[in-house]
Amino acid sequence: MVIQSKVQRFALFACAAIVLMVGQPALAQLAPLPEAWRTALTKVGTDPPPKALAADAHFVRSDESAHWVAYGHLKDLGGVLLGVGTDPNYLMAGWMKADLVLLVDFDQVVADVHALYLLALRHAETADAFVQLWSAKGAPKFAEFVAAMPDPAARKRAQAALKLARHVIWDRLVTLRKDYKAQKVPMAFSEADQYAHVRDLALKDRIWAWRGDLTGAATMTGVQAALKAIGREVSVFYITNAEAYFDYTQQARKNLRDLPYGDKSIVLRTQGVPSKAAETADGHYRYMVQNGRDFAAWMALKRTTSAKAICWSRKPTKVQGFYTIPGPPPPKALKSK
Repeated sequence: MVIQSKVQRFALFACAAIVLMVGQPALAQLAPLPEAWRTALTKVGTDPPPKALAADAHFVRSDESAHWVAYGHLKDLGGVLLGVGTDPNYLMAGWMKADLVLLVDFDQVVADVHALYLLALRHAETADAFVQLWSAKGAPKFAEFVAAMPDPAARKRAQAALKLARHVIWDRLVTLRKDYKAQKVPMAFSEADQYAHVRDLALKDRIWAWRGDLTGAATMTGVQAALKAIGREVSVFYITNAEAYFDYTQQARKNLRDLPYGDKSIVLRTQGVPSKAAETADGHYRYMVQNGRDFAAWMALKRTTSAKAICWSRKPTKVQGFYTIPGPPPPKALKSK
């Protein structure tokens, strides 16, 4: 029998009390962005503005509502997130514990909205404070943060984006908090550790956004070059439903084929099928995951002119509206390179 002294017993009691009071250890903070990474990312260019916007609208918030179906696939995956669109990227960055987030959208307003997200993340210490900045009550303080931006051109764009998007994003954030609480899935706009990680990404300059076209010749090739220069691979590529708005031209396929995908990388896409609500996760979209290298194999095929060819091979999971796309293209398709 081991007899403990009073001092030993007190020490054990104190340690137990600290665990009860503090809970799990805080998430490890990220290191500042390496200068070599900054140099490489600064070289990424922007594509020309589009002649017309998809659906003639600025998508300053997502209309997809069930990204939670992919939570188990993204959880703790780590690495680089490459994403299109707005708010879902921040949820995914928290889930996967990304250490670098690269955001691309061909609408300059969406890029300016990301500038607003970064401002809010850097100034708001908690998820509650972050969400409140987008409210009518928080608007004056948010406007002060924007007014202090040093670059005149970026400041002017951010002010216009705030005026256009603040109330829409506020509504989106409130809705997301309610929906994810119901699903019992943690996410950055409500859960402390998730928010702390995403905020740390912003504070360490590990979130970058560009006006970039997936079919263009500048931004995506620049992202490829930057990732190669810093020796990183894409862990998650969130392409949302962007594929519905363009054909896979030779340049588009090259842009997506030549991204450096990791072995366990995931491409997450959505496909709008509102007329087939029983096949959707949110009444509008199917959600699909695919291995990144399998996706690259599809992009190597000249006959892959749209995402429809890829999506035909989807396999349903036990979750309504959530599908996997298994394996590379079938051998018959491979012969058509």
